[in-house]
This record gives sequence, C-alpha cells and structure tokens, in this order.
Amino acid sequence: MDVYLDNAATAPILPEVREAVVRSLDIYGNPSSLHAKGVEAERLLSEARRAILTCLGRPRARIVFTGGGTEANNLAIFGVVRRYHNRGRHLVTTRIEHPSVLEAYRALEREGWRVTYVAPQPDGHVRVEDVLDAVTADTVLVSVMHVNNETGAVADVGEIGRRLRDFPKTLFHVDGIQAFGKLPNGLADVPVDLYTISGHKLGAPKGVGALVMREGLEIHPLLYGGGQEYGLRSGTENLLGIVALAESATAAYRDIEHDFAEAHRKRALLVERLQQIPGAVVHAPPVVSPYIVSVSFPGLKGEVLVHALEAEGVYVSTGSACSTKGGHSKASHVLEAMGCAPEMVTGTLRLSFARWTPASALEAAAEVVDRQVRWLYSVARKGGTSR
Repeated sequence: MDVYLDNAATAPILPEVREAVVRSLDIYGNPSSLHAKGVEAERLLSEARRAILTCLGRPRARIVFTGGGTEANNLAIFGVVRRYHNRGRHLVTTRIEHPSVLEAYRALEREGWRVTYVAPQPDGHVRVEDVLDAVTADTVLVSVMHVNNETGAVADVGEIGRRLRDFPKTLFHVDGIQAFGKLPNGLADVPVDLYTISGHKLGAPKGVGALVMREGLEIHPLLYGGGQEYGLRSGTENLLGIVALAESATAAYRDIEHDFAEAHRKRALLVERLQQIPGAVVHAPPVVSPYIVSVSFPGLKGEVLVHALEAEGVYVSTGSACSTKGGHSKASHVLEAMGCAPEMVTGTLRLSFARWTPASALEAAAEVVDRQVRWLYSVARKGGTSR
C-alpha cells in the first residue's frame, strides 16, 4: 500500500500536465526572438498567462513567471520596499508565514525596517482586526498567507484587503501558494496588490511559480538582464514549466466547487477517524482548507511517527518541508506561535491530500496511524522511547 499524504509539500505530476509538456517539447524557440520559432514560443507563453489569470478571475492583472514560490514571495516583498521606501519604514506580516516570507522580513529588519509580526489565535487563525491594528500611516506593505501550509487555516484576505483601502499608501501581498487551485472563487472579489502562486503543489513540476500583480502597480526587479517578464524577472522563460503551471491550474479550476465540497467531506471523515486515536489532538482553525489536517500526539516524536508510517507505505510530514535542516525537523514556528506546548509541537503530523486522493486511501492511512500511535505509546509506557 502506498498512500501519499504530503501534497502540501509537493504533489505528483498530473498525467494531463505530462501530456501538455510533451506536446510543447518541439516548441523550442526563445519567446524573445523575432523569427517564427520565437513567435510560436511567445504565443504559448501568452496562452499560459491568459489561462492562469482566467482561473484567478483577474484577466487584466499582470503575471510575472518566476522559478518558484520562494522567488515570487521575495520579488513581491523586496520589489515593493525598494520601489516605495519613500512612503515609510514599517512593514506588517504574521508570525505564521512561510519561511520565504519571514526570512525576507527578517533581512529587511537588519536593514533598518520596522516589522510588526501579528500573532495568531490559539486555534491558528489570524484575526482581521489584529492585522489592521498593526497598520500605521508609515506602513508600506502587509503580507498575509492565504492558507497556512501547516494547519490549513484560511485568512480572510478579502476583508483585510477591503479594510486596507483606508491606507492608500499601504500595499497588500498575499502568499497564495496553498490556496491556488484549492479554494473556489479565485481573486475576482479580493482586493490584493500582489499574489504569489507555485506549480508543484498542483501537479506541475518543481521550479515554476508566479507573482500576480494588479494592473498598473510598479515594483523593482530582483534580477537584471534582458528585461523579460516586463523587466521584473530577466532571463529566458522556463516555457515548459510555465505550460505545466497553466495546465495544472486549468485542471484544478475545471470543477473546483465540486472538488472543494468533496474535499471537505473527505477531511471530515479523516478528522473523525483520527480523533478516535488515544491522545490525538486535531488542530481545527475556524475556517480551514479541506486539504490539510494537522494532528498532534503529545509525548511522541513527529519524526519517529513519520518513519513508522513510511514503513507501512503512508507518507506524511511533521509540518512544512521548508523547515528542515540537516535532515531533522525544526520546531514548528506556526504551532509555537499558536501557544502549543512543546510536547504538542514535537508530536505533530501534517496529513495533506489532493483532490484526486480517494476517501478509501485516507481511511487506510488513518488505520496505520492508529496502529503505530498505539504501539509507540505502549512502548513509552513500558519505559522505552519514541525517539
């Protein structure tokens, strides 16, 4: 049995994405070239732009393709502060952001910027009022993650964006990497200035992402060169990756309302089964992505559980795959920010599935979790170790 439940880290490449890439292999021209081969490549690039923006409901926005979500987040943050540093020296984000956002803000603190890190509630959600209370007339940028990559908590970015209209000098950046293709409605009604997405969470290969910017917004580039991507991301475009990103987005949004409802049904079944396991504590934000379940087993070690489950063909994680170093997981800054006790933090698993994951696979995985958790607790009670 193989049950892959680490889709929040990366998803397998979809068959339709493979087919789209294969169809595009012979379109080898440089999109910047003036001859027919270049024009052919540019047409494919333009089609991909339109497809993604259509999925998001923002056809007039500008999309800048990058090498992934981390680069897109960095382009949004540094691009804004380099361009609008004359507006103030204050920034706002939350304590539960992805490292590609938090580390960027910490670097700016070392440059002299003031950063307010908004704490989440104990259930993992970020209150709109707490974000707005941190904003001042000196605030240049606010960054809030749409869906938290560890707990699945969904931030009310629509309301935050609407309220930020009272601060015309403040720009709003949303890390949408765990929301893109997984939450219905897109960005049609969300007043956001910058929105980041990534391909490999949806079934495209690793190494492609994008920054979606509202029409008319100007920022500074991170990379300088030939002026590709509106001068904001120089370098010949990764055409095959971009085609894959567009295809994975199109597939995700094709029936997203139905998939979203089905995912909530599957999540409810999974959570119900996990809660039957002795010691289990399921983290339950009030508004949550159906595709992510965070569960703690106090007294056990998450890393030990990961390998115990792997031995039975179930693949999960302890949290963000971007929070590991030297092969060992660091303590979850998200759970720590929520005020979770140390034994809760170290005993946490993240189970993240995809729209194509069958309910039967989730049930089978829960059975394995149950069996391994009971065994590890019994070992601990007998004086053994779960390390």
